[in-house]
Amino acid sequence: MSESLFSRSWYRVAPLKPRLRSHVQMYKHMYRGEDWYVIQDRFTGRHHRFSAEAYQIIGFMDGERTLGAIWDQACKNMGDHMPTQDEVIGLLAQLYRSDLLHSSALANIADLEQRKTSGKRKRLLASVRSPMSMRLPLLDPDRFLSKSMSIVRHFMGVPALLVWIFTVFIASVLAVMHWPDLANNFTDQVLALENIFLVTLIYPVIKVLHEFGHAYMVKKWGGEVHEMGVIFLVFMPIPYVEASSSLAFEEKYKRMFVGAAGILIELFIASIALFVWLSVEPGPIRMAAFNIMLIAGVSTLLFNGNPLLRFDAYYVLADFLEIPNLGQKSSRYLGYLCQRYLLGIRGLDPLTTTVGESFWLFAYGIVSFFYRIFISFRIILFVAGKFFFVGLVLALWAAVGMIVMPISKMVVFAVKNHKMKSKRLRLFLVIILPILLFLGTVLFYPLPSYTVCEGVTWLPDESSLHATSSGFVKEILVDSGAWVTAGTPLIRFSNDELVMQKRLIKAKRDEFLAKYDLSRQRDINEAMLFKEALIQVEAELVEARQRVDELILSASDDGFFILEQSEDIRGRYYRRGANLGYILDPEKLYLRVVVPQADIENVRSDTVDIEVRLAGDLNAVSPAEVVREIPAGSRELPSLALSTLGGGPFGLDPREKQRPMVLENLFQFEVHVDQPLQAHVQERAYVRFEHSPEPISRRWYRSFRRLLLSHFGF
Repeated sequence: MSESLFSRSWYRVAPLKPRLRSHVQMYKHMYRGEDWYVIQDRFTGRHHRFSAEAYQIIGFMDGERTLGAIWDQACKNMGDHMPTQDEVIGLLAQLYRSDLLHSSALANIADLEQRKTSGKRKRLLASVRSPMSMRLPLLDPDRFLSKSMSIVRHFMGVPALLVWIFTVFIASVLAVMHWPDLANNFTDQVLALENIFLVTLIYPVIKVLHEFGHAYMVKKWGGEVHEMGVIFLVFMPIPYVEASSSLAFEEKYKRMFVGAAGILIELFIASIALFVWLSVEPGPIRMAAFNIMLIAGVSTLLFNGNPLLRFDAYYVLADFLEIPNLGQKSSRYLGYLCQRYLLGIRGLDPLTTTVGESFWLFAYGIVSFFYRIFISFRIILFVAGKFFFVGLVLALWAAVGMIVMPISKMVVFAVKNHKMKSKRLRLFLVIILPILLFLGTVLFYPLPSYTVCEGVTWLPDESSLHATSSGFVKEILVDSGAWVTAGTPLIRFSNDELVMQKRLIKAKRDEFLAKYDLSRQRDINEAMLFKEALIQVEAELVEARQRVDELILSASDDGFFILEQSEDIRGRYYRRGANLGYILDPEKLYLRVVVPQADIENVRSDTVDIEVRLAGDLNAVSPAEVVREIPAGSRELPSLALSTLGGGPFGLDPREKQRPMVLENLFQFEVHVDQPLQAHVQERAYVRFEHSPEPISRRWYRSFRRLLLSHFGF
């Protein structure tokens, strides 16, 4: 409401007899329990939403009543909620600018054409401002849709919906069951160059079916579709249909089905493709089925099914929440919050009329803003990875549209808006000063810097217990976990073959010894031959005795005797050299720490202190020091405990089946803790490398530089 009920300009418009154009239609909608009215302009295809209060004025515009009489009647009907004359003048101007009113007794066709051309010019300008999503209209499919609707209608009823639910549910269960195979196939097939041609053929077909889903759903509920074309999303042509006539549907579930029709079709196609992929042998058909799953399933859920992007799920969510223009309204609501609570400007329109609407506007505005920045950044990286200069132009374009333009608008608002004259000191204290302090902190103030890596407790190689002789475990002489000293017998093995071999060699030695004693009395030359053979047999006997003696495994050092499989080890056969356990001496336990390639520069050149926390006791902090760096980087993990399977941060490469390999280069350090570690072998530990304090801007610079190096090689 304005401060004054009357307007100085009222005498100019009061005698007018406004009338809505004949080509507009009005529909009543319900949003969050309130009545709203949508006016459809069938000439331009645009829709306009007005409140119930505005309808009290618009509804009387029949070309016979004057605007003064309409206002008098509205004041009687609305009582204390009557509109001011300035508000009525503003509504009249809005209707005229939207081409909804007759400007004279006859329709001004030239004026309509001029405004339609102006609307096209504005849409073209919007495309130029957003170069990553430009539209190119191609044809009017309404006549074809009307003729084919009699056939398609059979696939759009309740039975079809039940079939869809059953099919997609079964496919979802199968996808979960076969997920490892699907993930491996993604790595092996999708990243292959020969697969690109097949994707290029399949993608447009699926997207055309997607768009026809929207179009036929509009026709099902009585709407019209007069535009079909191509939208260039990151320079990739994607078909689209203009389904805005669905905005006239009164029931929100109809509008939601129109928005979700393409997603429903693609998920059904992806489900059928999964059935084919599971049924056929490897070959072209199976490859095509997998690509259909990828395009119609994964990409659909990530893009069209993401309400944070202005695609299908966005409109479904807006209709579900009953908040039209959710994205624009959320941006305006955030602006209102800043002006009202940061700058203290009163008398503003809060934009929210129902309970709960403010929460959704605030949440969607914040989340979508940061996600829009994130997705724009990823798209620019993707394009720049293929065409660097094009990506650079897009980056500058996006920076202008998302940073420079909003800031310039805020500056213009702060300088020219009359409400800001008394608020400039508050503007400086509440907004400008905090921004300057933030920038100063980011750019110049040194803050603590550290790198947190993960590692595992590790033993020296000599602490491992290996079978010194092949055989079956006969007896465990010391319980696992007991303290032992060097030389203590631990495990007794049995090997009848070694014992029999020792007896045979001993018997052979006795035989040669007897022959040697006998030949010394008869033939000295023969005795010398037997003596040489006897020496050889004696050496074999010493070796055989040693191997039999090695059937008893003894401790190589002092420490706790730990068997890896203490319960089921008895009676099992082990080859010589097999690992059985280890002798754990806490004083010899150290850490094998894994550092990603992105952090290796700081860890190598600027580590001033090291702290260690064991995963089993995070409250205990122990100082430590780096003993040595293992030369060269490697993709192999020292222990599965550091992989995501063991709770660690590194994902395994599904293509490697023999060794635990990751997808990035890792560097390993040996770190010794100052005090003995009370931990199990290969227990995870968190290691914090503290660096010299530095501003946040320097860290951002290093991250940006690594990004350029990883994507562009400079």
